[in-house]
Amino acid sequence: MATRGHGGTPRPGRRTRAAVVLAGLLLCAGCEDSLGQPPPRPAGPPAVAACLTGSGDLIADVDNDGRPDRITDPSRHGARLTVTFGTGSPRERTATARELADRPGKRQRYVRAVVADFDQDGWSDLAVVAGGAQAGDDPVPPRVAELRLGPFSGTGRSRRTVRLDLGATRDIAVADYNHDRYPDLRPTPTRVTGCMCPRPGSATRAPGSGRTPARTPRTPGPQATIRRPAFRTPA
Repeated sequence: MATRGHGGTPRPGRRTRAAVVLAGLLLCAGCEDSLGQPPPRPAGPPAVAACLTGSGDLIADVDNDGRPDRITDPSRHGARLTVTFGTGSPRERTATARELADRPGKRQRYVRAVVADFDQDGWSDLAVVAGGAQAGDDPVPPRVAELRLGPFSGTGRSRRTVRLDLGATRDIAVADYNHDRYPDLRPTPTRVTGCMCPRPGSATRAPGSGRTPARTPRTPGPQATIRRPAFRTPA
């Protein structure tokens, strides 16, 4: 129960503390709102059909505003991905992988992101991996590993997010495992000095046996079976 003065009214100190708490709550709410809302749920296919340029950039409408966006990643493993929203328009704006990671991801030491239509619905999706520094000899899984189904906003928000179990992964890329022209999500395991964890498809020597087990074919794990239709290359 609040402490009251001799006149039966709450003391000024109590009112001041309550005002500070209320202001803090409103400030936090404002911070969350500053990242905006995900794009509206699409009523049909995107107005801009996804296609690849000759330099390997993806052109697509990722935020459902009817304008083409350009996705570029010179690193080819998600480290330098940028999305230019409304490319060529007066409202053109570029967001980096960290800016697309949303609040939980952008606080991490590293952020990786790739864009492709993994669920084959015609809308480009955003895969994000983010985590901290590697410590010791044990691989550390990323703190954030998500597939944000498109369309997604300029801050990486979508109406549906799928958690990914990628293990100790740092880099990600779009690949085609079985050459069917449908891109798959390719995670790259974290390399740790002194760790004997094998990479997918690699042969490891059993300690003390002097024998090397037979090489197993490299196959995508459950997290890498998300597929998408083939990109169209502009004429």
